[in-house]
Amino acid sequence: MQRKFLLNLLLIIFINLLIKPLYIFGVELHVQNLLGSNSYGLYYSLFNLSFILSIIVDPGITNYNNRHIAQNEHLLTTSFSKITTTKIWLSGIYIVAITLYALAIGFNGYEWQLCGLLVLGQIFNSFTLYNRSNLAGLHYFKTDTFISILDKLIMIGICAPILFFNVFTAHFDIRMFILFQTISFGGSALISFYFVKKHTAGFNFSVNGSEFKEILKNSYPYAILASLMLIYTKSDTVLIKELHPNGNEEVGIYAAAYRLIDALNMIAVLFSGLLYPIFSRMIKEKQALAELVKTAFSILVLPAIVFALFASMNANPIMLFLCKNHALESAEVFRIIIFTFIFICVGYVYGTLLTANGNIKLLNKIALIGVCINLLLNIIFIPKYGALASAYIAVLTYGFVTTCQLVFSFKTFQFKLKLINFVQIIISSICIAFLYYFIDRIDINWAWKFSLGIGISILILWFSRLLPFRELTLLIKEDKLV
Repeated sequence: MQRKFLLNLLLIIFINLLIKPLYIFGVELHVQNLLGSNSYGLYYSLFNLSFILSIIVDPGITNYNNRHIAQNEHLLTTSFSKITTTKIWLSGIYIVAITLYALAIGFNGYEWQLCGLLVLGQIFNSFTLYNRSNLAGLHYFKTDTFISILDKLIMIGICAPILFFNVFTAHFDIRMFILFQTISFGGSALISFYFVKKHTAGFNFSVNGSEFKEILKNSYPYAILASLMLIYTKSDTVLIKELHPNGNEEVGIYAAAYRLIDALNMIAVLFSGLLYPIFSRMIKEKQALAELVKTAFSILVLPAIVFALFASMNANPIMLFLCKNHALESAEVFRIIIFTFIFICVGYVYGTLLTANGNIKLLNKIALIGVCINLLLNIIFIPKYGALASAYIAVLTYGFVTTCQLVFSFKTFQFKLKLINFVQIIISSICIAFLYYFIDRIDINWAWKFSLGIGISILILWFSRLLPFRELTLLIKEDKLV
């Protein structure tokens, strides 16, 4: 299993590094710079609103299904028809919920148009994620990898002529951008449906009341967990829009600071998608997990710590390089919020492990406390401090949640931190701290500071044997991707 994880991980990283950074920095960045922070801030807050409520379309079904199919491949044909039909019904409920919220808040006509397109896009995206959970559960990781970048590939193809060759640029606005995004989500949903349908014996759009209830009964614990996670990760922009006097602009500043994390997260989240079905099958077959968990932590979390440290050091030049609007304000937010990426990566390893083991009640309790911390502090501090307050609160919330996940993972699976590993971590940390102090004080271009800091830190981790480069090299020489 460790070989399958590492080899497919290399494939995933390679393909996603080709496409997703191009979308984040080639399309989204150009859109915000072209249309301004106020317009993009409105889009970003409405997108997160539609994303939070999209839990209605997928009340834990995708996470439940991933584990279910990984452990019971033969049940795909029957579950695929039932769950797809169930999600169609849930999409109608989702539309009603969004409509009621918009009426209560008092959306204007323009906000109704944007929200309508975003809702349709979220429905398409939800079906894509469900279809991908089937492919991952069957361990068709290469097909899943292709689907994971398909919507971004379509967006690049549609938007490139407008952004880089000035085709219809005069008519381009945030509404057109959202329309293109919805089309890309729709194309990805249709193609992913086709790939899953190939592996089923038949399909029909039918589900009776008892089957509908059974699906929701099996998935509702995952729905609660997903809802709580969405609240403490995405509600901040909705709250900023509604509570701060200059809400849309503050959301735009926050979105610009968060863009690099979004880009990194697109790669990191694939670890979770890859680990979850592997963990699920290994747990069912009672295989040892410690070595795979250690490898995943080393590959994902340690580089994240290094990146966050040196990115924070160079926050001002990074944001000046990326942004045309409110770059310095975004830099202040980015300097803090980049550290959430470390905790996000910890959660992708240990939170995924606990989910695969079925510890959903425990995860729900942890997430509920995280929601209380996040909402209470945001409501108190956003009106005065805006996006910067949300950055500090996000670090605190993510830190609490993922530290709990790590502690309970060690307790549940009886993992042991060997003395040699502890010594390696301490020595590496001291060396990287000295490196940070030295590089911060030399007078060279920020890009050189950033590159030197990360490069030398990775070498320190390698010499300390904390990064499994040797194992990766041996696997590449020994076998081909599976």
